[in-house]
Amino acid sequence: MDMTDKCSHYNDEPTDKDSHEVLSKSAKKREMLALQALGKELAAISEKQFQKIVFPEDNLLNALEIYRSIPSKKREARRRQMQFIGKLMRSIEPEPLQTQVDAVKRTDNADKYKHNQAEKWRERLLADPRQATDFMNQFPINSQLLNQMIRAAKKAKEMNKDKGEARSLYRLLYKTIAH
Repeated sequence: MDMTDKCSHYNDEPTDKDSHEVLSKSAKKREMLALQALGKELAAISEKQFQKIVFPEDNLLNALEIYRSIPSKKREARRRQMQFIGKLMRSIEPEPLQTQVDAVKRTDNADKYKHNQAEKWRERLLADPRQATDFMNQFPINSQLLNQMIRAAKKAKEMNKDKGEARSLYRLLYKTIAH
């Protein structure tokens, strides 16, 4: 028996294993952690946003719903469930899911910005009603309605009898800014 027969793995000819890309253990772990991070992002978004996501597999959707239902005090159970989600995500293409999550977050950030703007404008208008002209220059709005709502909210605030006038003004401002 020749030494080369015993050690056939020393041949220079590539085998089927060599033709496939071999990932190191740490590369696989990084990949798995990235998938788990995507799973955590999916689990962390609001219920309204979660409903907008289209999942490629029902078992992934079910696993995420289970994760979301586990109380935060049960850390070990949540960790194991997240590992399971990472395992399920290895069998799918993560890019479409990541794209959907990014899109949902972008719209959420834009919505938060609009709410913030409406709140700032309400404070400015209640502090100085003459700011209404600046608002009307930036956004198309019925000036009579705006001035009427500003007066009502300011009067209610001065009398400490706010019956929702400031909230109504806010809704009008938000609706105007959002459109």
